[in-house]
Amino acid sequence: MGITTTVIGSYPYARMAPEEAILRAVDEQVAAGVDVISDGQVRADMVGIFAKGIPGYDVQGRKYNVTGAIMPPVMPITLSDLTLARERAAGRARVKGIITGPTTMAHCSILAATAPYKPHHMPDGGQMMTVDPELVMDIARAMAAEARFLAEAGFDVIQFDEPFFSLPGVDLDVGLSALAVAAAPAPFSALHVCGDVAPIMPQLLGGPVNLLEVEGARLEKLDWLTPALLAEKKKRICWGVVAVDTNEVEEEEVIAARIRAGAAKIGAENLWISPDCGMRARKPDAARQKLEHMVKAARRVAGELVR
Repeated sequence: MGITTTVIGSYPYARMAPEEAILRAVDEQVAAGVDVISDGQVRADMVGIFAKGIPGYDVQGRKYNVTGAIMPPVMPITLSDLTLARERAAGRARVKGIITGPTTMAHCSILAATAPYKPHHMPDGGQMMTVDPELVMDIARAMAAEARFLAEAGFDVIQFDEPFFSLPGVDLDVGLSALAVAAAPAPFSALHVCGDVAPIMPQLLGGPVNLLEVEGARLEKLDWLTPALLAEKKKRICWGVVAVDTNEVEEEEVIAARIRAGAAKIGAENLWISPDCGMRARKPDAARQKLEHMVKAARRVAGELVR
């Protein structure tokens, strides 16, 4: 039984031109043996790359201003980079599309006076600010258009990044409803959530995606997460087994032990493997070696499971 390996998305690119950085990201992910790779997300940050292509946004540096009604893009935003990555991979790995989720986009947006949405509101008590559900849903429809462009071009795995889902006070009901709209065109959809997902895991399991990508250490205490429950919810788990907050490269056996723990908990048939999050902040050599060790560890554990 094989265990699918993937990445969450971003990859170190230093001062390289975007096209050169994409080719290097692909070459190193493929050389490491990763099954489902990314284009490295080297063009811009996760919000800016989409805000620049969505009508209704006016991007000024790192400020993503909503000046009018958010509308679906008429042209694909990330397709050219993904196509370059797929051509470079040349069948040696699958390339997945990566789209920033509507909730995260909305929380990172600045509303101009001309924007037809209710102002953001910061409640008392230090909770996360609230955003207009109409803004979230309009962004969802814009992201659905991008997902449709990618699906029609043959990208059959599409990941949605929602780091804001794990923050206190975020309206997860609205967020998951918006995600259902955004992810509808995806043949196989994944949701990546950073941080501690334990408080929201029951809701995420009911969400509109096929695969949940989470930090593996966050799941070890969830005794109620079982193969039977995943089968009922029709979900798989992408188990983070490589740290991305350090350049220290874990030994292959350390990673293998984490993979064994994941397989024992949820069943190898429900398991994908990845780093905990994106690797942009890591030194290039560390990122490359982490992926190499991850893939070797996954193959070792897969071999153990068929004996």
